[in-house]
Amino acid sequence: MPDDSRLEIPLSSSPSFESSGERGRRIRQVIRNSIVIGVALVLLAWAGNWAFSQWAKITETDARITTDQISVSSRVSGWVTELPIIEGDQIAVGDLLVAIDARDAKLKLDELDARLLAIGAQRAQISAETTMVDAQTRSRKEAAASRVRAARAAVKASDQQRDLARTDFERIKSLTRTRVVSQQRLDQAHAELSRSDERYQVAVANLAAAQADAREADADRQQIRVNESLLENLRFQEAQVASQRDRQVLDIEDRTIRSPLNGVASQTFIEKGEFVRPGQRLMLIHDPNNIWVEANIKETELRHLEPGMPVKLHVDAYPDREFTGKVERIGQAATSEFALLPNPNSSGNFTKVTQRLPIRISVEQDEAMLRPGMLVVIEIDIPGR
Repeated sequence: MPDDSRLEIPLSSSPSFESSGERGRRIRQVIRNSIVIGVALVLLAWAGNWAFSQWAKITETDARITTDQISVSSRVSGWVTELPIIEGDQIAVGDLLVAIDARDAKLKLDELDARLLAIGAQRAQISAETTMVDAQTRSRKEAAASRVRAARAAVKASDQQRDLARTDFERIKSLTRTRVVSQQRLDQAHAELSRSDERYQVAVANLAAAQADAREADADRQQIRVNESLLENLRFQEAQVASQRDRQVLDIEDRTIRSPLNGVASQTFIEKGEFVRPGQRLMLIHDPNNIWVEANIKETELRHLEPGMPVKLHVDAYPDREFTGKVERIGQAATSEFALLPNPNSSGNFTKVTQRLPIRISVEQDEAMLRPGMLVVIEIDIPGR
């Protein structure tokens, strides 16, 4: 029986097998080296492209979408009776935002209206009384003036008659001494003098009475001036109450707070039934179309910026979308200037830190996708690079 052990040949010692295994190892090594070199080239190309982009562009990740947040506050105090708006609701100009209890304010308005009506009625009454007094006293004054004129004429006539009677009496008296005229004629002349004197006294009395009536009529007409003074006082009172009423109407209007713009309710701070006070912030609203991007740029890159330069915007919320804008405004002071706690560097140790300046980038709203507070990456091409 042949010995099989002598016929066994080790595979490792086979020339053909050894050459094929060596070739496989070399091929695998070449593949590995090719992959490593390819990856290195890709990384090198990416690093070169990144370095070029950093050199040719201003890229900043410290940017956010910003808008004007309008704080809605109350000018009056009271209980919130209506709050139809919640966060995120779309609002239009004139939409009701908050209603505050106005029952007491309306009662005060009714009270002021009643006071105005009472003042108006009192003015009408005094005006009617003034018209009546004017009519009555005018006729009385005219009649009294006529009587005064007649009485004066009577006094003048009676005085002349009395003088004539006195002259006749003196003449007859002198003739009586010479016995030319009888005693009877003297007595008649004396009686006529007495009657003329009496008529004169009566005329004087009538003149005094007529003058008294005229003064009384003038005194009655003073009531017109009194009434005019009362009317003037009532006009002041009416103006004061009307001013109070206008203020009360404004108070009632302030209890109905409406939207001043077309926008969105950003945040609410109250609940229905809550008691609010004057100046208390009730909610925040904003116009979604009035947005821009605020970014902080290194001071070393400021020399490359000018207003109007185009900007590429990459919003984190939409990584597949690219938005465009333009530089609208460049800040005039570094953000560190407005820090609440400035660093006085009292120790004398100083570490130079690149400062940042704010810039504002205008951007158009796109289907309400851009919302305040979203993070943005900006890219600005540097001219000439």
